Amino acid sequence: MYQLFRRFYAMLFSSSKLFEKINNRFLDLALAAKGFNNFKNMSESGERYFVEKYLSNKDITLCFDIGANKGDYTKLLCEKTSANVISFEPLPFVFDKLKENLSSFSDRCEFVNKGVASRSEQLKINFNKDASSHASFSKEVDKIDYLNNANSLEIEVISLDEFCHSNNINKVDFIKIDTEGYEKEVFEGAKNVFGIIRPKFIQIEFNWHQLFRNTSLNFFAEQLTGYNVYQLTYKGMKRVDSRHPYSNIYMFSNFVFIRSDID
Repeated sequence: MYQLFRRFYAMLFSSSKLFEKINNRFLDLALAAKGFNNFKNMSESGERYFVEKYLSNKDITLCFDIGANKGDYTKLLCEKTSANVISFEPLPFVFDKLKENLSSFSDRCEFVNKGVASRSEQLKINFNKDASSHASFSKEVDKIDYLNNANSLEIEVISLDEFCHSNNINKVDFIKIDTEGYEKEVFEGAKNVFGIIRPKFIQIEFNWHQLFRNTSLNFFAEQLTGYNVYQLTYKGMKRVDSRHPYSNIYMFSNFVFIRSDID
């Protein structure tokens, strides 16, 4: 019955610009319900729900916030869990704001004024002072029409493996990665962290950027053996199959990888 209705709908509503607009509206609504393109704030993105209702009930002692920006996520972690947080933010003027915003949690936070990449080196970061959260080490993402990263700086970067080795860190419970399309390089520099330390929870922001970086959700899932994948929705989280096309839509969403032995 459904297939008959589907064929009828396609035949009837695919032939005019008016119907195209209607279809786009329905598609937008459906995607929002599935967890895509809800980017206005951490409540809409599902991140607040994840930290408040899920992560706060877990045994976590150390978190990494990679791409901390001004510290909203770090602050949420500090408010809702008892964990210590190491926050990485490469832009100097944003880093100063990060430390200022988290001054009341300075006993539990460490701030690192570096980017995270595949290895230690100097890299150019492209940014817009009026939209610092869009800053990226990837030039390919400039193809996204809403980005205007016209400024650039040479920034020191480090890999997660090197950072953990040099700081004698052998346990990390949660890692949040929001690097505006540079997630692949973060993964490349974290093979020991992901393979040996094996954090309980890893969150990545997935967006249009990945289209121009030739990566997919399934690409990241395949780097994390022994993890289940969950997509954050407005007030929940749902397990998804990273191999399914519906999970690999190039629109803003947050996915959490949960180690299968604790899931």
